[in-house]
Amino acid sequence: MTLNPKLTKLFNEQINNEMASSYIYLAMSAWFEQTPYSGFAQWMFTQSREETMHALKFYQYLVDRDAKVELQPIAKPKADFKNVLDVFEHSLKQEQKVTQQINDLFEVAEQVKDHASKNLLLWFLNEQMEEEKSVRDMIDRLKLAGNDPASLLVLDREAGARKTTGGGASDKAGE
Repeated sequence: MTLNPKLTKLFNEQINNEMASSYIYLAMSAWFEQTPYSGFAQWMFTQSREETMHALKFYQYLVDRDAKVELQPIAKPKADFKNVLDVFEHSLKQEQKVTQQINDLFEVAEQVKDHASKNLLLWFLNEQMEEEKSVRDMIDRLKLAGNDPASLLVLDREAGARKTTGGGASDKAGE
């Protein structure tokens, strides 16, 4: 079944959205690399890799559906932040933006009755719920820690030990 042209355009846009997210997280990781917080740097680096894998899932889906892949430029990401909490608050806004983009894609897939696309997008919607929760939980803990260096270092250590939520290199098909 050939992919609907409107969906093809939107899936190509989503590849760009995911790569832009990856770039944003890489910038956040780079910011943390200039601080004592190597665990938070690792968290954001892992997040960047996950977003790249998400883009590749959309890429592969277009290829599998015999649709044209059209890559677009990626904007320069924000690179300066006030503090750890500021970075994570930007991260949450980014995740919420991506969730909305995928919801919009799902709506179009429903309109054109493309059930295969809806199935793919359901995986992404579940992934986004996990991503938002993970960031919200960290924001709550950062607010509790405040400016206490010992508490921040504990959270940093925990952040560095974070496991991937899915969408990693070994999770090519989203299974």
